[in-house]
Amino acid sequence: MRHSRVANPEGLVYARLPDFHLSEEGRLDVEALSELLAGAPVTAVYASPLDRARETAEILARPHGLEVILDDRLLEWSFWVRWQGIPWSRIRDRDPALLAAYGTSPPTVPDQDSLERCGAGVLAWAAEGERLHPDGLVLGVSHEAPLVAALLVGRGGGLSVFHSTNLAHLAAVRLRPGPPEVVDLVAWAATY
Repeated sequence: MRHSRVANPEGLVYARLPDFHLSEEGRLDVEALSELLAGAPVTAVYASPLDRARETAEILARPHGLEVILDDRLLEWSFWVRWQGIPWSRIRDRDPALLAAYGTSPPTVPDQDSLERCGAGVLAWAAEGERLHPDGLVLGVSHEAPLVAALLVGRGGGLSVFHSTNLAHLAAVRLRPGPPEVVDLVAWAATY
């Protein structure tokens, strides 16, 4: 699941910066989803350690009396760290060649953690969660890039359609059992 909305009036690249919290609108959206999921058999809730993901997970875990488990495999893709804290509008001025490479082929941009490895980490988290919590629904709150990468890597089709695969805030991807697919969690929750 992708975390909910955060307030970003300056249009900054968050990446892995601390202290970016849910907006009031984002908090209300997560609370509404949490109410819908209250009757679902949620047995564990994991989150990226970043504030916005952790806050989303805490709201989702509350009706089930669960503690959120932080997992670095759900962190935002490390590629964005080079631009964190600057406005999106200034990236082109700062590093036009790297931005162009990202625009044409995100899987090939140089980074300490490739996009494929980022997605594989999320898939490994999901497999472990399924093994540790076999009798219920395991929720994980991550960020768009790692979740899209996990979706595409898990389908085995490669990352060439990364830019055309967008997830809205609070979008959900069922990773296990595979193949991964985007799901309407609100519609699914209505069945409980």
